[in-house]
Amino acid sequence: MAEAEYVTRVAAPVARVWEFVHEMDNWAAFLRGYQSHEKQGERDSIWVLKGDVGAVTRTVKFHVHIDEWDAPAQVRFTLRGLNEEMNGGGSFLLQPAAATASAQPPGSAARRPGWFARLVRWAYRRIFGRSERAASAAGAADGVAGAEYSQLGFQLRIAPGGPMGPLVDAMLTPLMLPVAEELAEKIAARLEERAR
Repeated sequence: MAEAEYVTRVAAPVARVWEFVHEMDNWAAFLRGYQSHEKQGERDSIWVLKGDVGAVTRTVKFHVHIDEWDAPAQVRFTLRGLNEEMNGGGSFLLQPAAATASAQPPGSAARRPGWFARLVRWAYRRIFGRSERAASAAGAADGVAGAEYSQLGFQLRIAPGGPMGPLVDAMLTPLMLPVAEELAEKIAARLEERAR
């Protein structure tokens, strides 16, 4: 199963971050490969993502179900592939953060990616670039006078199935962290841009 977890700090109070992330229309287009999404009800939607995995370009449709809205701390969801055998899920996790605190959760150093994952992350950034916020040395959240800070975490896991599942999993795994990082940083940048 391909998994990623990324945490960043945002110069905005938890309530404002929650208001933004609990409504998918606010951030859906920030996801790498985003083509479209259509709400099917309050908790269900259909997402279309197009991605390159190795030399293969695929368009994948997912049914996304919101399992839990725990305001203002968590949005948890599950994914089910409609045209590909892929299942998974993830969450947004929010909590207050000190202005000088590290954005990484306790124990994250133990989960540091291996050399191959770091190489893929570097290549991903070289090809697709980084958000302006992520590219700055200290992050845009640093130095915002009087700002209230939040910690925004994004977790994602995808388990490809079928006969090609193990191969797809091997190709997806190193790409997950850069995708999670990019999404969280774009959300943080948008919130901080609105706060100015």
